[in-house]
Amino acid sequence: MYTLTLQIENSAILQSLKNICRAMNGVNILHNRTRVSENVPNATTIKAIDDVRNGKTFSASSTDDLFKQILG
Repeated sequence: MYTLTLQIENSAILQSLKNICRAMNGVNILHNRTRVSENVPNATTIKAIDDVRNGKTFSASSTDDLFKQILG
């Protein structure tokens, strides 16, 4: 089974496209309400990704070590 994801920019053709798909044997419409904009990282996530890329990370050998680093 294959899955094909379509991004429809012209909403005027959406209903016609759904009707065509329903008429085809073996084709099912899977409802996905996630919008593309929800998959774009926010500013905090982008900063975190940049920090990792620039080596601004730390590691701890245990939870005790982690708390020592955090709390001093």
